[in-house]
Order: sequence, then structure tokens, then C-alpha cells
Amino acid sequence: MRYQIISWLVMAALLVGWRVLLVRPAGLRLRVPHRDGVAVLRPPRGKNLMLAGLALAPTMLLVAVLAKVGREGGDGQFGLALAVGLLALGGWLVLWLAAAEFRQCLRVDARTIERVFAITRLRVRWSEVERITWNPGSRWFFIVAAGAWLWVPTDLEGIGDFAQQALNSLPPAVLQSAAEAREELELLAQVPPLRQLR
Repeated sequence: MRYQIISWLVMAALLVGWRVLLVRPAGLRLRVPHRDGVAVLRPPRGKNLMLAGLALAPTMLLVAVLAKVGREGGDGQFGLALAVGLLALGGWLVLWLAAAEFRQCLRVDARTIERVFAITRLRVRWSEVERITWNPGSRWFFIVAAGAWLWVPTDLEGIGDFAQQALNSLPPAVLQSAAEAREELELLAQVPPLRQLR
């Protein structure tokens, strides 16, 4: 019971406290410096670490349960194999999210959008975008391009650069068919760009 209470307290602290402890008080930067014409948008610092902590808490709870079962002499082979598999999955998820904390970004230039996560990359050309929609409830853009799906949340640092590039580079037919997305892009793009870095 003690481990369960500790797990719930850790998860609650991670859910509530990550923004207070890890996010800069200055708030979100809508524009970021460009290097060689590429804007690199990043999520709020600590977001993936918070998710890794949420994955770690139930994994550690499972470790505690396994330790207790082991001490009491449980001999169920199927249960042991299942628990080891769940532990491996939980450990992999924690490592994957921890790696994403340092690697996750969205690279935007005049020709392409590239999403980089923990170990994956997805690059699509602006000209291949078939549809863009805006989700006002979750505050993200959903992009369909050449069989790929991209979610672009508005809490990314540099979202104004994404919005400006989308308005400049998306096919006109896509923008015309997505009035709500176009309005939100125009609103985000109103922030003046930063001076370009060489």
C-alpha cells in the first residue's frame, strides 16, 4: 500500500509541478533564431521528462509488486514472464521519453517540415501537404502530407516561425480549404521575426 501511495504522489507532483519547476518564467517564445534558413522549434523544457516520470511511477510500482511476490515464493511462470515484459516495456518507454527531452524538435524551412523525436525522423515537403486543420480544444495543427501525419502543438518555442512559413509555403488550395487553420496561423505569425543569425 505504501508503494501505491508513493506512486500516486509522484505522478500528481509530476503532472502539476513540471511547469512550475522546469519551464522558464519568461513564457513561450513565439520566434526563434534561424540558422541557415532553418527554424528549430522545441517543446517546453521538461515536458518529456514529466511524461517519462509518469511512465516510471507505475513501472517502479510493478517492481515493488514483483519483489513482494518473489519474497513470498510465488512460482507462476506466466505471471513472471508477463511482469518482466511489462517492466521491459516501461523501462523502454522511460528511456525513449528521456531521449526525446533532448532530441525532440520540429525543423522548418522554406521547403520542408521535419519532425525529430527520440529515435525517429519524418520529413515532408510543404508542397506535399494535402490538408491542415486546427484543433482549438487541444491547440494544435494537424497536417496530412504524402501519407504522413504531423501534429504541431502551439506550445512549441518558435511557433510564430512555423506559422509564417506555413502561410508562405503551403499550397494555396490547402490554405483556402482550411479557413480556421489559416486564421490561427495568421494570428501566430503577427509577431515580428528575430534578426537572422549567420
